Amino acid sequence: MTQQDRTVQGAGPRGQGDNLRVDGAALWRDLMDSARFGATPKGGIRRLALTEEDRQVREWFVSACEALGCVVSYDSMGNIFARRPGQDNTLPPLAMGSHLDTQPTGGRFDGILGVLGGLAVLRSLHMAGHVTRHPVELVCWTNEEGSRFSPPMMCSGVFAGVFTEHEVLEKQDRAGLRFGDALQAIGYKGAERVASTL
Repeated sequence: MTQQDRTVQGAGPRGQGDNLRVDGAALWRDLMDSARFGATPKGGIRRLALTEEDRQVREWFVSACEALGCVVSYDSMGNIFARRPGQDNTLPPLAMGSHLDTQPTGGRFDGILGVLGGLAVLRSLHMAGHVTRHPVELVCWTNEEGSRFSPPMMCSGVFAGVFTEHEVLEKQDRAGLRFGDALQAIGYKGAERVASTL
């Protein structure tokens, strides 16, 4: 790590022994706060992909990322990308993330902990005023669980080249609703085509 990497704009250099720390209490609050979207009477969560509950938690997530100075975008599959600028934004981002959708009888930690753990990292960087050399990107994949639209991992699969956008947009849930129509209905169908790199 160079002296430049350790220096926070407008502040003195961080000591070599200083480590960034995750605010565990804030992470726990995020887990409990996000659990209200699709909460079930027994304390679990039912937040299937592209439902109203999914839209609500997405709005919450986007607001939380923007509050930490991230630039948020989403692609044609509804995958969300929250990017924190780095010192050199021509470099590839350091990516982390997971998903916000759940199983029909899901819990409060599976999937979303990967997203909120990433949010906790962004918060640590933000609170310290630390700017990384590379940009840092928090990714939220659409329909990872595959509980409503099968198979699972469809939209990260499009990103990886396993599925085409067309075949995913044409998938139907048990009620016969197309994935593409459900994505449009919650307002998260972005104009950008899915990229093969971040």
